[in-house]
Amino acid sequence: MGGAAVLGGAPAAVRPPGAVTAWIVSPHLLVAQAVAAALASAGRDVEVHAWETVAQEARASRDAGGTTFVVAIFDGEDSFTVVEEVSRLVEAGDVRVAVVAPGSTAVWWGGLLEGSAVDVVTSTTSISQLLEVVDRLLTGSTLMDPDRRLAVRAAWVQALDSRRQLIALMRTLSPQQMRVLELLASGHRVVAVADAMGVTVGTVRSHVKALRAKLGARTQLEAVAMLRRVYQSGDPADDLVPRPRAAPVGESRRQWRR
Repeated sequence: MGGAAVLGGAPAAVRPPGAVTAWIVSPHLLVAQAVAAALASAGRDVEVHAWETVAQEARASRDAGGTTFVVAIFDGEDSFTVVEEVSRLVEAGDVRVAVVAPGSTAVWWGGLLEGSAVDVVTSTTSISQLLEVVDRLLTGSTLMDPDRRLAVRAAWVQALDSRRQLIALMRTLSPQQMRVLELLASGHRVVAVADAMGVTVGTVRSHVKALRAKLGARTQLEAVAMLRRVYQSGDPADDLVPRPRAAPVGESRRQWRR
């Protein structure tokens, strides 16, 4: 992950080493393990928890008493998938979550910032900054200053309004035009779209021209970007086609520096 961490609020209080355990989670287990190993080597009491079961485990921890502290590491993951899972985690109750994510995706988390259970920190490869995140989280210190929290929420509200307008435009597309757009957004080229739909390349190009006109998109890439923005904040649009899937690529694993 690139960029510097953005932290705010009061400085963390001094915490005795090993007093509280922080859970480290990520959709990529190798990322969680690498971060946890680096934090543990710096003397922090941390545990790696599976992304798929963390919400269930948080409920069990709540029933046993005490607050669960989670550092959730993301690196450009699909917005709805991760936001929905963190929402379930917060719903478990007695959970504090530090979301470490790219600054460009901070707006995705605006809906979870009304209370104090979630803080968003822009991503960093610096373990020293992650140590600060963990220490502040475990001592109950805030990670976001009030102005930044309000700014992210405001950006989220604005994104929701823009999304509603985009959905209205998407609903003007025919089923064939929507299918073409979804396939293009999934990383398919025009020839592959034609093959998948069983039509000619010329027909696909005609659909692209028509859908661009309806959406007011100057280019094919702009039309694809508009569809992707529909799924970058707010609730899923269940009456639209499935969310665009990224074209298959090798899963990235970044080295965390100490």
